Amino acid sequence: MSDTATLSRLFSTVQSDMEAVDRTFQRVATSDLQMLNAAVTHVLSSPGKKLRTALTLLSGRLLEYRFDKLLPLSVSLEMVHLATLVHDDIVDHATTRRGIPTVNAIYGDSIAILLGDYLFAKTSGLVAEVEDFRVDKLFAETVARICEGTISEMLAARHLDLSIDAYLDRISRKTACLMAACCKGGALVGRGSDAQVALLEQYGQNLGMAFQIIDDVLDYAGSLDSVGKPVGNDLRQGLVTLPLIYALQGDPDGHVERVTALLQHPDGHEDELHEIVRWVRTGPGMEEALNLARHYAARARAVLSEFHDSPERAVLDELVEFVVARSR
Repeated sequence: MSDTATLSRLFSTVQSDMEAVDRTFQRVATSDLQMLNAAVTHVLSSPGKKLRTALTLLSGRLLEYRFDKLLPLSVSLEMVHLATLVHDDIVDHATTRRGIPTVNAIYGDSIAILLGDYLFAKTSGLVAEVEDFRVDKLFAETVARICEGTISEMLAARHLDLSIDAYLDRISRKTACLMAACCKGGALVGRGSDAQVALLEQYGQNLGMAFQIIDDVLDYAGSLDSVGKPVGNDLRQGLVTLPLIYALQGDPDGHVERVTALLQHPDGHEDELHEIVRWVRTGPGMEEALNLARHYAARARAVLSEFHDSPERAVLDELVEFVVARSR
């Protein structure tokens, strides 16, 4: 079964509400400026998984399902996610995302920056509709952590001296914290106890860690069709991720110098890049990275055991399996 078909099955219980989130997003993001509307429409046309929206809704449904409050929260968190993707594409000089031209490729960096800012600005009013100061605080802290993670990634680019701990801290801030916020926000809106809110936040954090590690593994093991970006794109962008860190720890002889040279001068060295990708892909570092992803996945599933059996808990459990086993 394809990833799309799997998610369609898993999200069937909240599908109608996810569609309501999409409609509200489109309505809230509508502007008097036609160019801005066109850019928003283009961003929404990208075939995303809407995983964060589903996490928010399912976490709320696991407790007390208050969709009137979950709706603005879900839209605001999805807006943050898309805004960060727009800004990431500018930083990375990316021209495509999942086979579709990026906003910066079509409209230029200036419009793309302002589109990201526009989406961030629109979230303020949405979060206010939730009418919970804890959600206000969660939202502000999450956006700040994402910015910290992005800056950390930029500062570490083209440097090989990245430890596993530093890598994990970076992906915790840039990726996992938003999934954690979706689950925590859903629990807060669902009037969960302090313990339940903390547990669902832990679930989202661990799920997000596993998600990003698998993403980084797929950058070496996937394909353009399956991943939506060229294989080795992280390395091409100067990013050192977990599979490469493990590979260098296990077999550094002769490769440290080669990888360092490639990071410093990536242009015009595609053959060398593909050789490094092949070396990482066929080495033991890939399995070590997968094992760490499985470790975080196990922690996420363990958290769910604290909740009573329910269809929502079953879906959240299956999502963990999907994240680790996905092909794109």
